[in-house]
Amino acid sequence: MQWKLFLVLPTTLLLTACDPGNSDVVVKIVCPTIMQYDRQTQDRALVEYQALPPGSALRQFIGDYKRLRDQVSVCRARKA
Repeated sequence: MQWKLFLVLPTTLLLTACDPGNSDVVVKIVCPTIMQYDRQTQDRALVEYQALPPGSALRQFIGDYKRLRDQVSVCRARKA
């Protein structure tokens, strides 16, 4: 069974070798869409966040979500 691996791997590498005449690389940056919230919803969310007890798991989740939103914003700024 292992001998098949030794046969398949080199064959695969030979068959998938790059064409030296066409080596252009195209990179497309795809950034997720950020949901936009109106001011009233943001204000309500802040009040609810501040009402969470210290050490709440939801505080951690919301912090993680904020970091993801910040990363998406940077991604979208680089794409522009």
